[in-house]
Amino acid sequence: MENSFDTIDTSFDDANLTGTFNLTYTVTLPDEQLDPLVHYHDCFELVFYVSADIQAYIDETHYHLISKDVLIIPPRKMHKIIYPEHQNYVRYVLYFTQDHIERFLDHNMASKAVHLFKERPYRKVSLSVPEYMRINNLFKNMYEHRRALTAQNLVLLNAYSSLILQELYLIFDRRPSSPPENGEMSPVDQVLKYINSHYFEPIELETLAEEFYINKSYLCRLFHKTMGISIINYLQHKRILEAQQLLLNSSRSIIDISMECGFSNIQHFYRVFKKITTLTPAEYKKHHSAIEPNKI
Repeated sequence: MENSFDTIDTSFDDANLTGTFNLTYTVTLPDEQLDPLVHYHDCFELVFYVSADIQAYIDETHYHLISKDVLIIPPRKMHKIIYPEHQNYVRYVLYFTQDHIERFLDHNMASKAVHLFKERPYRKVSLSVPEYMRINNLFKNMYEHRRALTAQNLVLLNAYSSLILQELYLIFDRRPSSPPENGEMSPVDQVLKYINSHYFEPIELETLAEEFYINKSYLCRLFHKTMGISIINYLQHKRILEAQQLLLNSSRSIIDISMECGFSNIQHFYRVFKKITTLTPAEYKKHHSAIEPNKI
């Protein structure tokens, strides 16, 4: 069994501007090689692709992303971007919290936008040329004000972020919410789908190999090559993410939560939980007790 990925990113952003949102603009040159691990955030992540031809996973869903695509990743969803080699890759990334939506959007639209951004099954939209031009101009103007931050610019940043979220809410709301029909799923896609549907059950590598009629060693190598972590590590993080939500949103006992999330041994649950969060389950619940669960 391989070590857990200890560089997992669960933070908002070290340089956040207002406590509720941040914006980055990144150009990856052809001679740069990026390969981040599977990670998740406590906030929403909106990625606007100016130039791209990449693959991404959010939970078990596999996305092919190209220029003029937009991807919205909800809080606490495990995801990985698979970067291309020897290509330019240009994108804006807007991080924002539910509180930011509720502060800067009309109340009725805010509640609908939160629900859509969290619950929409298919999280990619391909923009038309007019849509792309509007969104791109908003991001460009917002980023110019971001580079020279003043109190006055902060007001404009909030306004631009509000316009971007409103535009994208309307665009996403008009598009089909179901993923398009794909061809045959890869072994990695099949394993991700199985884990996300059966994480609360006992899962062994031998079980997965038998389920998908594939050699266990080959399956493990393929999964690690694609996702950057082992199957066991991915499963552990999925279970702990679900346990965190139950700790914050239910009155179940810790032992009940551990069993509900697929741990048959409470000591093992405690070890894995602390390895991933650096806190015990009780410490985690106490630490987050002042945070409203629906603001995460």
